[in-house]
Amino acid sequence: MFIALDNEIDPHALDILQGVPGVRLALGAPQSAIVTDQNLIPVAVSVADAGEVGSYVEPSGGGKAILLAVNAILDPGTAARLEDAGVSYVDADGRYWYPGAERTELGLERRSRWKSRHLHPATIRLAQLLADHPGEEWSERILAARGRSTQTTAHRLFVRLEREGLVGREGRGRGSVRQVRDPIAMRRWLSQEGRPRSATMLRCFLSDPFGLPRLPGRSFALTGAAGAASLGLPVATDQPRPMVRVNVNNDELEDIPEALGGFRTEEGANLILVADPNRLAFVDPDEGATGSFTAPPSRILLDLYLEPRGAATADVFLSLWGARELTQ
Repeated sequence: MFIALDNEIDPHALDILQGVPGVRLALGAPQSAIVTDQNLIPVAVSVADAGEVGSYVEPSGGGKAILLAVNAILDPGTAARLEDAGVSYVDADGRYWYPGAERTELGLERRSRWKSRHLHPATIRLAQLLADHPGEEWSERILAARGRSTQTTAHRLFVRLEREGLVGREGRGRGSVRQVRDPIAMRRWLSQEGRPRSATMLRCFLSDPFGLPRLPGRSFALTGAAGAASLGLPVATDQPRPMVRVNVNNDELEDIPEALGGFRTEEGANLILVADPNRLAFVDPDEGATGSFTAPPSRILLDLYLEPRGAATADVFLSLWGARELTQ
């Protein structure tokens, strides 16, 4: 897809379009337009997050055509409705459409691929804390205690992050502390180095997947796209199926659906359960009124890679999270 952009382009729209693979841009054009082999389509470029896309699905009834830069992942249904309204779009996963292009096939799903990473769970817990709380000063002892790890593991992580310029150090010896230099860079590093290599997951049906009952000795943490939406950072336009981490070993996960009053199924599943024997979702989680948790933002980010189009949704989450420290 080739797009010419005038000098009045919204900087946020430009950031989105520049980050999308398969989209070529020409800046400084007399007017913004989509350039095809057959013609030139003048457009007014607009920006929309997941919750704003719905306002564009009705035909505008005149005026310059719209090119929507979507800072989210469009589900096939919403994409088709935009096409019905004649609205050209580019989303964060590289899905695009303009008049004359092939229409969206409903039900088509694309899955991103990624390389395996090799951070150990004890290290990931510590890196998550640094990504979630970049404004804090951390000693090796405090970081290890908060992340339920060892000071040796904390030391090795700090050495690596210092070498890569992600944390700075003040003082020497046991009294030294570290602090994250650049929250955005730290979070992007975590998304690359800490993404899941594998996970034990199952799909099931419960009458209320968002209202899980208490089980003795079991904890549940909402994560993934549904967790992102609960933080006010939606990454997709469709209603995400909840993904929940459970503090069980991999071979114990099979027993959980029945214990919750549901059953395992592939057809009609409304909940994804993920075994979390290393308690990656339970480092500084937010506890709800019913005893269930929401995973910290860093874990939500990494678990997006377990969902369809995961790399793209993780990028959207990173852009929405930015440098903020979220208060859950």
